Amino acid sequence: MSRRPFFARRAVTQSLARALRLILPVVVMIGCLKLLHMHVVLPSLGELGHILRSLSPWQWIGALIATGVSFWALGRYDIVAHRHLKTGMDGPQARRAGIIAIALSQTLGFGLVTGAFARWRMLKGLRPLQAAQLTGIVAITFLIALAGVCGVALIASPTNVSSTWLGTFILVAAAAMTAATLIFPVVRIGRVTLRWPSLTAIAALGFWAMIDVVAAGTALWLLLPSGTELPLAALLPAYFLALGVAILSSAPGGAGAFELALCAMLPAHATTEIIAAIVAFRLVYYALPALIAGLCLGWPSLAPPIRAADTSDETSTADPEALQGSAIRPASFLTRNRPIAESAVIQQNGGHIHAFGLNQVALLDSPQASIALFGTISGHLVEVLQSLRTHAKLRNAVVCLYKCSARDAVQCRRAGWRLLRIAQEAVLSPLQFSDTGSNRRQLRRKLRQAERAGVSARPAADVLPIDQMAQIDAAWQAANGGAMGTTMGRFQPEYLAQQRVFIAWHDTKIVGFVSFHHSTTEWCLDLIRLLPDAPDGCCHALIRTAIAGAAEADVPRLSLASVPDHRFAKRIDPGLRRFKTCFAPRWEDRYVAAPSWPHMMIALGELLRLVHYPAPLPHWPASTDDSDAKVNTVGSQSDIAAATTEDAVWRTLEQQGLEQHTQDQHWDALYDGGERARRDATHNEDEENEIALIRRA
Repeated sequence: MSRRPFFARRAVTQSLARALRLILPVVVMIGCLKLLHMHVVLPSLGELGHILRSLSPWQWIGALIATGVSFWALGRYDIVAHRHLKTGMDGPQARRAGIIAIALSQTLGFGLVTGAFARWRMLKGLRPLQAAQLTGIVAITFLIALAGVCGVALIASPTNVSSTWLGTFILVAAAAMTAATLIFPVVRIGRVTLRWPSLTAIAALGFWAMIDVVAAGTALWLLLPSGTELPLAALLPAYFLALGVAILSSAPGGAGAFELALCAMLPAHATTEIIAAIVAFRLVYYALPALIAGLCLGWPSLAPPIRAADTSDETSTADPEALQGSAIRPASFLTRNRPIAESAVIQQNGGHIHAFGLNQVALLDSPQASIALFGTISGHLVEVLQSLRTHAKLRNAVVCLYKCSARDAVQCRRAGWRLLRIAQEAVLSPLQFSDTGSNRRQLRRKLRQAERAGVSARPAADVLPIDQMAQIDAAWQAANGGAMGTTMGRFQPEYLAQQRVFIAWHDTKIVGFVSFHHSTTEWCLDLIRLLPDAPDGCCHALIRTAIAGAAEADVPRLSLASVPDHRFAKRIDPGLRRFKTCFAPRWEDRYVAAPSWPHMMIALGELLRLVHYPAPLPHWPASTDDSDAKVNTVGSQSDIAAATTEDAVWRTLEQQGLEQHTQDQHWDALYDGGERARRDATHNEDEENEIALIRRA
């Protein structure tokens, strides 16, 4: 019984809060209009009509054109928001829905409700929650962009409204917020995860916001009566600030607050003419768009679906990545005969295999960039470049090709991409490697030191001594300040189980180990972990044993991975290059390629963040050996349910198609005249196509 008064008081408090949120904007509007009437001489209805009739047709036409440009920019604003939320609706329909939503919400007020309802009503398939998220993102990001515009206006505006220190403070705060989104792209608050827009999205939002407010301010300036000596350069800063005040007031259409703020910042022009111009502006920029939007919202047949004749600049995400032949496959689809063994790093960094037709790349999609690692897994790079740019554009991200070869770099340059040499890869031929020669005398000395210390390097057994290796990794991280990731591997038992591992023993104690990515044509060095007190030459002995193991497996190429190669490389890790030079490798240049230098800078900044602050280690999927065994004999729907992994499902579908095709051929042979064979050939081809389409989906 004692809790009932508490809940009653809580209900009353919530009801009062809701009523206050509804009443307060109206009270603010009435108060601002009262203050405006006290300080400005308002025109009578007759005077207002006379001034509006005195405006020439070209003024009205110019204001309408400027209004159209402003709303066009607002529609582009919605495109960026749709791509950020990955709704798959970033085409002309989404633009029109955004324009209608903003036209209604800016006039009626209560933008979160009216804007969300309009977007939900105009876009089929958009859930109410997504509509609310879109409206919230558009509103918040527009306010932030407008704050930056107001900061510039406060610095560049005339003396009577300028405030250099306040404008500088606003711009510094906006820059700090942008930097925070780069460093912390995802923020978790309790159970809520917030993903900030990418830097590309922020730049796009700021650009479209600038076009929007400049066009709207121009519409107001064009409607000024003749004889009003107010330059556009003087009106725009005051308009930006007045618009910010109007939005913060929450009044419907910013009525009262906008007029009061504009007249306060332009006291010399606070006359009946400026009030008449504002009324004309509200007719053109608020009333007319709201009327059209209301008609489209009430009768959707007035706004039929848009059929884009040319979608070269806008690609819908309804189709997978909206790219012809595009498909995303998990890292488990990496084959043993891939040309670049190092691409197996996507098994740990969250990357995937992205197929563009017959061309495949190892792709890492991060908050700021889509990074294609090491070139193509199969196919031709030149056929992938444009598709990569489109894929990144659909994510509001930049694109880059990381650590590509000189041959790939030439193709990128021919396509107009920018190049930057960042590394050199140390490459050996295990089949021809020898310890002899003057260029490997340092290697021989290190191997003798390891031998005298009693170090023995051997391939790891099938079952790895994970506990001892984990202790070595922990000691190595404590001595070296933690492990980097993303483009290089980190210690994880399941990850190491996919690699070739070599262990250094000192008597019965493990003192270090190395691991290699491996394919049929290449091995690539990944992890190097040594105890701080490991004998000298231990790592050299491990690498030498691995080279011998690669030669025994008839692997023609072994990579000791890359070392930095740029103007600051000598200051980063000179010991790494000295260590690899002991093996006298062949040094091959590696490049970063991007469509433009801004893309390059953003991608390199994102790579630095990902390397030094990698994401948590992924949960490794369970072994699929049993599932694969079941796939070989699958022939029914129950077997499909037993094959739980994605790889097993695809193999199941292919096996079913193959068995059905074999059965059809058997029955065809029993029929004379070949009529049944000719009749079923089309059926079998359709079945194969269906299986192929299922795989691609």
